[in-house]
Amino acid sequence: MECYAVRRLLNLYIDEELDRKSMDDVRTHLDSCEECKLEYNELLYTKRLLENMPPLELPDNFGEMLHIKLIEEKKNNRRKPIKRMFAIAAAVIASIFVLSFGFDFLMNNIKLSSQPPLSVKSAANYSSEASTGGKEAAPNLKNSVYSSSNQTNRGLDSGYERKITKDAAISIEMNSVDEGYNKILNISKQYNGYIESTSENTSESGQKTVNIVLKIPADDFEYAISNIKSLGHVKMIRINSSDITEQYYDVQARIKNLEIQEESLQNLMKKASNISDILQIEDKLNDVQTQIDSYKSQIKLWDSMTNMSTINLTFLSVVPQSAIGKIFDGSFFKDVLNAGAKSFNVFFEFIKYVIVMIIYLLPFAILIYLAYKGYRLFKK
Repeated sequence: MECYAVRRLLNLYIDEELDRKSMDDVRTHLDSCEECKLEYNELLYTKRLLENMPPLELPDNFGEMLHIKLIEEKKNNRRKPIKRMFAIAAAVIASIFVLSFGFDFLMNNIKLSSQPPLSVKSAANYSSEASTGGKEAAPNLKNSVYSSSNQTNRGLDSGYERKITKDAAISIEMNSVDEGYNKILNISKQYNGYIESTSENTSESGQKTVNIVLKIPADDFEYAISNIKSLGHVKMIRINSSDITEQYYDVQARIKNLEIQEESLQNLMKKASNISDILQIEDKLNDVQTQIDSYKSQIKLWDSMTNMSTINLTFLSVVPQSAIGKIFDGSFFKDVLNAGAKSFNVFFEFIKYVIVMIIYLLPFAILIYLAYKGYRLFKK
């Protein structure tokens, strides 16, 4: 017999519960196998020890305790399928959360990758407006879209020169408005511009205001604004531009057509023989010439607007205050209210981010909980 077969029969062999042939086979194997004989001797020694031990006395309520344990075990066995169902349901919910989160993330990436690159905004009818309360650096206006002269106009050939009007309104607070006026003079000379008009007034509170209309060549418009903004505390700035290219060349085309019509009427005037025809032609000729003059005046105005940009400047002097007035002026309470509003905004933003973070981490928390419950069930 093989060793594994003999070792399975050792307990029955010791108790002499095998048939005669099996008893002889096991005895023969034990005589020839030292390892099996050693195991046989250990089992035999253990049996003799147990036989010599005194009988154990069971507690009086052993039967009752055993009955209670059996009932509890039966209840636990009934709960196990419910636990498994709960674990499966939780796993399904967690899987849905994870899959939805992954799908949303994937779709967002697909949308971002499928979007075309941002193109330069069309310069036609372009206008920009900004308001600021400090000396923040202005955007690079010179590189903005309306300053590019190589863009193609809608409905026009690329050979046409673009016609764009630019204007700005800037309000600046300074300690000395007179100093600001002198600096504007230097800026106008630097960029070959000029001051078109100026006015000055002083309020009852002692605040001095100087209004200046500055003309600057269109090519230097952005550089001039950048320099002007550095003069003091910028209270307001508004920059506008308008593309009049189509209107400009449309009026030029009308002028050419009217000039051709004028030439034809003058030729007819030379050939007219009676007073009635001469008067009719002369009346029509005057009407055509009036239209030509009007259109040329418009072209002249547009040339002036596109060649020289307008900047409306307002310099405000800082009103001196007493030490107490500086603390408890209108800006004091405004600053207090702004600080409170910002504090609440930061608080609610923090709460919002906490909630969003909890929602994002919820699927992973469910997975961790399910892993823990699975470990507990497996351990049981």
